[in-house]
Amino acid sequence: MNVFTLQHVVNAIIWILPAYVANGSPVVIGKFFLSKNIKRHPIDFNKHFFDGREIFGKNKTLEGFLGGLAAGCLASLILQYMGLHDLALGCLLALGALLGDLVGAFIKRRIGIKPGDPAWILDQVDFLLGSFILQFFFFGDLDMGLAFIAMVLTPLIHILTNFAAYLLKLKNVPW
Repeated sequence: MNVFTLQHVVNAIIWILPAYVANGSPVVIGKFFLSKNIKRHPIDFNKHFFDGREIFGKNKTLEGFLGGLAAGCLASLILQYMGLHDLALGCLLALGALLGDLVGAFIKRRIGIKPGDPAWILDQVDFLLGSFILQFFFFGDLDMGLAFIAMVLTPLIHILTNFAAYLLKLKNVPW
């Protein structure tokens, strides 16, 4: 009988941490590191899809994507230095998180959800699924136990970190 222990939970968090950092850091980067005078560059270049709606939306920027990737890789580098992670895997998880988030934004636009508006469940798992897919594609494996723990923990972590970002005035809404 497989029982998840606290050590499994800790291992899952350490494993997926570069994806968490990549997913959450664009908000921080936009608030603290980019001047309000710096023009942001939407990753979809303000283009619209065949349905007439934005492809990803104005909140998905090149600056946020590249900053998120850099932050996720930096987190992975720190974890590797501590002997807890592999740099290549961590950067891949970070990239997967950002790509998964873009897929989530694309889906939200197709079903008429505006940029910044919540899509419960999708907002909590899109970045994880992107990370899982890239890890499996490039490394040929995925620890389903760690993935399961990450999927279970992430909605709560997502809600708490978004609320904290709202309280810290990093976000205008608590979701």
